[in-house]
Amino acid sequence: MEPRGPLTRAGSGKLEPAGGGVNETVSSGDLGLVWAMIIALTGSSGFIGSAAARVMHAHGHSVTALVRPTSRREHFRSFVERFVEGDQADPGIWPELLQNADAVVHNSIDWAPLQSGDVETHLRRNLLGSLLLLQAAHEAGVKRFVFISSVATHHDISPRWEGVIDEDHPLRPSGLYGACKAAVEAHLWSAHYSWGMHTVALRPCAVYGVEPVRLERSHGYKQVRKLLDGEKVSKQDFPGGGKFVHVDDVALAIVRAVERDEASGRAFNLADCYAKHTLLGKLAAEQMGLDPAMVELDEGPPAKNMFSKEATREILGVELERGEAGLRDAMGELIAAVSK
Repeated sequence: MEPRGPLTRAGSGKLEPAGGGVNETVSSGDLGLVWAMIIALTGSSGFIGSAAARVMHAHGHSVTALVRPTSRREHFRSFVERFVEGDQADPGIWPELLQNADAVVHNSIDWAPLQSGDVETHLRRNLLGSLLLLQAAHEAGVKRFVFISSVATHHDISPRWEGVIDEDHPLRPSGLYGACKAAVEAHLWSAHYSWGMHTVALRPCAVYGVEPVRLERSHGYKQVRKLLDGEKVSKQDFPGGGKFVHVDDVALAIVRAVERDEASGRAFNLADCYAKHTLLGKLAAEQMGLDPAMVELDEGPPAKNMFSKEATREILGVELERGEAGLRDAMGELIAAVSK
């Protein structure tokens, strides 16, 4: 299957991101000559999916979005060329989804069986469904398949890596979610070596930013809500911390993983910084002009391990350097959204 047509090189034209969010002017010169593609996207109405659709559109690609009949679409409708209604694990809708597609970005997961403990349904819908979609894409002549995996594929960290985990570290998950992601990754590499497919796994950590549909799912929402209600943010209510990456960086990594030939057959960890959950409260309180005593900071130890950014920077060109400033900006956006 041939790509649909070339975008212009740098100097002969630029593509402006539609709707904002990615802080760059996208130029095909950043990547050499980039071909405009038809990209089939699952999980398109969600936080990551809708951001990915926006960046795909900004890069000149055409998006075919798989959505449930009940999914809201107003937040990303303008970035989608064609909607396909159906269920992620229903092979009956895959021919329509894959029609004329140059690439698949598989982002969807059914959380219901994981949350209820229904292991059989989880394995059928999330694991087998993903593997069969990969097979269907191959049979339909789709050459590129990007899978949204997770850093949850890592749990038991080897001391041999001395606290900096690169993509060569073995996958040793501790739960069904991470195990499912790791299993799909194994089949990506099989497809790459057996069929010659351009397959890529992206492993984001906790993805932050303002959720466009379910605001309460945004990281920091509960802290902001407490502060707006005049309540303190305590380390008892918000213990520990986590690794974070901005949704726009994940979306850009997705598009670059589709576009860049050198990404083929590789996995990429997507983790920008580590932060205590109380830090999100502190950053929010500062922007709200509140007394610092409203937030009890967690002074516990930092993360034992961090993920290497080298491959993501060098191959995908995503710097992952927003750090605390990025979290601060996101808390400001979240305060504005919650206050409406």
